Amino acid sequence: MRASTRWFGWTALMLPLHMSEQLIFGIGELATMRRVLAVYYRWFQQPDCGTVVLVTITGTLILSLIFAILVGDRSRPIAVGILNLAALGEVHHLMETIHAGHYTHGTATAILCVVFGILVLRALIREHREATGASAPRPAPAQAVA
Repeated sequence: MRASTRWFGWTALMLPLHMSEQLIFGIGELATMRRVLAVYYRWFQQPDCGTVVLVTITGTLILSLIFAILVGDRSRPIAVGILNLAALGEVHHLMETIHAGHYTHGTATAILCVVFGILVLRALIREHREATGASAPRPAPAQAVA
């Protein structure tokens, strides 16, 4: 198993843990999410149409990324990298906690999300270098001694 696959698996495990932490202790950004969704739903005469469009876009994106992973080759690391942005995006919890000066809801698991996200990114870079033969610096040509 590739290192990027293993670390991505840990990242995927963090999603339900992170959401559980927020459900137990509170979802701090829920008000912001509601404001954004309210603006989005105003674009539609019927809010249900907005929901269908949102689900369609999200589902298509996720299925496209899964397809890219299944195809492999160059598309796999790109798709894993895009999916990994969700884990790296949890850094906002860390910034909120630093700004507040105390624990904010979601921070405990967000730390692990970000760590695993960094490990996925690191593994993807390493795998890319191995695949292209760029893992080791090339030695400089020998100079003639006069």
